[in-house]
Amino acid sequence: MKNLENASAEATGPSSKPDSHVPSPATLELRKVHIAIASDSLRQRSYLENALKDRGLKVVLSESLHPGLMDHLAASEAEVLILDLHDDIEHDEAVLDALLDDSPVPIVFNDISALTLKEPRSLARWHTTLLRKIVELASRESGIDVSLTEGMDSGMYALDSGSVAMGEDRVFPGQTPKGEVAMSVWVLGASLGGPEALKRFLGALPADIPAAFVLAQHLGTRFVSLLAEQLDRETPLRVCRPQVGHVLRHGQVLIAPVEERLVINSVGTVELHPAPGKAPYAPSIDLVVEDVARRYPARSGVILFSGLGDDGRKGLREMHRRGGLVWAQDSSSCVMSSMPDAARDTGLVEVSASPEELAQRLVRHFNSLN
Repeated sequence: MKNLENASAEATGPSSKPDSHVPSPATLELRKVHIAIASDSLRQRSYLENALKDRGLKVVLSESLHPGLMDHLAASEAEVLILDLHDDIEHDEAVLDALLDDSPVPIVFNDISALTLKEPRSLARWHTTLLRKIVELASRESGIDVSLTEGMDSGMYALDSGSVAMGEDRVFPGQTPKGEVAMSVWVLGASLGGPEALKRFLGALPADIPAAFVLAQHLGTRFVSLLAEQLDRETPLRVCRPQVGHVLRHGQVLIAPVEERLVINSVGTVELHPAPGKAPYAPSIDLVVEDVARRYPARSGVILFSGLGDDGRKGLREMHRRGGLVWAQDSSSCVMSSMPDAARDTGLVEVSASPEELAQRLVRHFNSLN
């Protein structure tokens, strides 16, 4: 990788006298990273490009998802690709599939919901999270010293080059899962920073855990398949998208849809209903928790992971009232702790811990029942 000797001059502008400011080791490491951006939104490309350049990174490619993108990416000096997708923009699916299958560099999927926030501290947190993930990925092949950026928060989720599962390992809707029909169901609620926490939590669970999970993660519809594919690679459990009539089974993680309301009926099969009104979050963690609590009263629970806002706060009250358990990720391990913090403010959260510790506690919980 090229060492950007003139990066300091480009970042600070010309000066007639020596700059007395000495860049930190973390800043110097960031200046070594070359970034590519792919987005069909010109506005988002400009936003990302300016945000990264302001922090010393060199953007060597910034283009839409067009047929020539793969060739341009291979010819560039990029070491990480930031892929930005939008629900309201039609993408070239062939280009997207080729990129996911054969990208020559690691991909970071940008969470567009984070960029539309107006709260300055949230945006600042997103910036450090993105930079941290970029350095982590670049360090694998280029020798970047990731230890110099330990002060940054990690939380965005990423797929390595070629990591999207294809063929027999890929998760398809309607696959027949193994396991007993679910008798115990837990809701996993997450928002900003959630995918990273979910990988850690699900990756620490055994394949034979006697429970099923319904995941309510705030994200755009185009990210549902990507999230399912990545989580499925990180856990011995089966990660699935719901279909009407699907039987929920132990050892399965069902991802709640963004534009419909997922309901498990009295015989344990999936129903998809129109989403009620215009909710502030999609999917609504409150609704998912309430539906599961009513269907599996004392055999259910909810864990709220990293996220913004207070979605889930109302639902957990119903969960507790019906005899279910209420847990949350601890603040210190969250990218954004406002959602689990709002849950703790109710006084109903019984366990607060890191994702790995929550997984261990859940295993001990089921062992104690047996």
